[in-house]
Amino acid sequence: MGKVKNNKTKQKRHNATGMQTNAEVGEEQNLQPIPVETILPLINKMSSVDANERAWAAAGASNLLMHDAATRRLMLSKNLIGALVDRLTDSVHEVVVESLGALRNLTVVGGEEVISEMYNKNVLTPVMALIPPLGNMIDNMLSGPASSTEEQEKRKTVWDWAENVISVIWAMCENSEKALKVVNKTNMIPFLMSFVSNVDKLPPKVIVAAAQCLYTLTDDNPDCRVVFVKNPDYIKPFMNILSLNVNAEEELLIKTLACGIVINLRTIISPKAAENDFSDIHSAVLPVLSSALSYDLQKASAEAAAAAEVINAQKKDVDLSKPNQPATTEEKTLALIETRLQTLQLSLELIANICTESVEGVEDEEEEWKDDAGNDDEMEADEDEDDTQEPEEPKKEDDLDENTLREMEQLAAASAETPMDLSGHPIIHILINTVFPALINLGTPTPLSFPAQEVPTPATVAPLITAQLATTHLRAIETLNNFLLTMADAVPGKWWYHQRKSDAGQCWAWLFQQAGTVAGKGVQVGSEEKGQEMRGAVLDAIVGCLWTLARGLDANVPLSDFHIPALMGAYASTTSDSMRVKAIGCLGMIARRQGAVETNKVIGEFLINLLKNNPSTEACVEALNAIYDIYADAEFDYDMPVYVQGNFNQDLKGMVKMVKFMVRNIDRRKHRDLRNRADEAALNLVAFVKYKEKERRQ
Repeated sequence: MGKVKNNKTKQKRHNATGMQTNAEVGEEQNLQPIPVETILPLINKMSSVDANERAWAAAGASNLLMHDAATRRLMLSKNLIGALVDRLTDSVHEVVVESLGALRNLTVVGGEEVISEMYNKNVLTPVMALIPPLGNMIDNMLSGPASSTEEQEKRKTVWDWAENVISVIWAMCENSEKALKVVNKTNMIPFLMSFVSNVDKLPPKVIVAAAQCLYTLTDDNPDCRVVFVKNPDYIKPFMNILSLNVNAEEELLIKTLACGIVINLRTIISPKAAENDFSDIHSAVLPVLSSALSYDLQKASAEAAAAAEVINAQKKDVDLSKPNQPATTEEKTLALIETRLQTLQLSLELIANICTESVEGVEDEEEEWKDDAGNDDEMEADEDEDDTQEPEEPKKEDDLDENTLREMEQLAAASAETPMDLSGHPIIHILINTVFPALINLGTPTPLSFPAQEVPTPATVAPLITAQLATTHLRAIETLNNFLLTMADAVPGKWWYHQRKSDAGQCWAWLFQQAGTVAGKGVQVGSEEKGQEMRGAVLDAIVGCLWTLARGLDANVPLSDFHIPALMGAYASTTSDSMRVKAIGCLGMIARRQGAVETNKVIGEFLINLLKNNPSTEACVEALNAIYDIYADAEFDYDMPVYVQGNFNQDLKGMVKMVKFMVRNIDRRKHRDLRNRADEAALNLVAFVKYKEKERRQ
């Protein structure tokens, strides 16, 4: 039997500033760059003997960095980073604060290359040096009034100062392993804990920054883990945050980040977690995360478009004499929507990863024909011993944690004579009644979600919101895939697929509808027109969901006439191996249904023709595995009229040398997993052809 790939999605770390997205969006706004005649004097004034001019220049640079990508590149080419780093040790507090703000903006829009340059210019040393005086000032603020006029003036900027210090350090750790190692050697954790331990006393924006930094530092970081092991009381503030009632977007983001930190620290919080039992942790965070999914994207899209139109209509040339203008009502609206979308993305990431951790799958049974594998002089080609070694057995995929599974088994045993009902299980209940409906809503595109399909791709009315909406849809679809996988592979008896069959069927139809909406005029996944890449990523994720759903429904999906041609078209129209594999996998599942000989014939011929046309290695392996599963038994009603009468076995026999040649060309050192899967598929091809030849003689 061919190995069925799990198709689960381990979502990438949340990036709440949208650094990469902002960098890309900056390319799309088509703003007129600021002339070099304006930029050079600005940078030169950072070295002025006049402190007011130095502060003004740093504030102006901070403003210009957010203007457009061309201006940003020009400023960077004039050693802007070096000039700003020098000003972090300035004797005047206002200059330091403005320079720090400019560096923070640079981490938001600059991307990994810029952050790498910042590290190389040693930005961390002066930034870390700001922490002790900052901490002292905050302690003094919390303990009483200012003791001098100078201190009173400094207090006006302390929260911006704190937010920018933490945000720069966080951005460096998020994007640079070298920076992370440097920060690990400092006393950063106690400093950050001082913020999350005072959620009732400090501005939310500072706590958000501290929580974001802690979320990154606690993620698979042994050096950070040691600090929490030595200070178990550090866990309590996060558990307290989970129980807070929140009514503001920043507060909701804090609560969601606390969930992420708790999950990162689960093995410290619960001794059971050391044995992969996360049920207590998941029960604590899942209600918080699922409640964060309640958001009307369609309404938010309309509000963002209206606000952006006002902003764009009022947009004027940059006025360097007034670098720090207060935000307008419309700008605040966009900022709130962006924060909410970031919270959504983080919640979706964490729920998806909970499903990934909860799912450990069921090991495939070996088929009779595989036992028939042996030496066949006529079909085996000579190969080096290293190239023909038996591939490792596939690792078991995850199952629900032991306590959860035990509860389910007890429930099943108690109701052996009646259908098992898992709807009362707390985790399953939240997943099916809150998470699943929310994923459908969040996966549905809005009018603002993607740029218009024109060449060249035009800028949208609110490019950053558009980028965030598209990312939210992608996260929702990826999380939906992991939900479907959990219901298929972890929940006993595929309970959801049987007891909520109508939901599964409606989900199948909805996925095809969304695929049509996202594709629009057509998208060639893997080679999209610049600006349309997110359409391709979402389409790829949708096809993955269809594959998982077909597995869960045991191929009994509610087919319409266009579904199979659409999946075949998805394979033909893409240059993405990922999407090709998913399309093949989905078709392979559909072909296994009984009582649908003609459907099987269409798919079977498609797979055979695909193999004849020199597909990519990934597609070849998946197509072979699909064929092994589809035609594993002569008793299947389609085996004789399709496989036998269609001479599929002869076709496959003629492909043995081609497949072995393909396998030999895979470098095991560079692509070990692919080589192992290809080895297995090649060995199984020999065994399968031999088995099918003997099958009807018995």
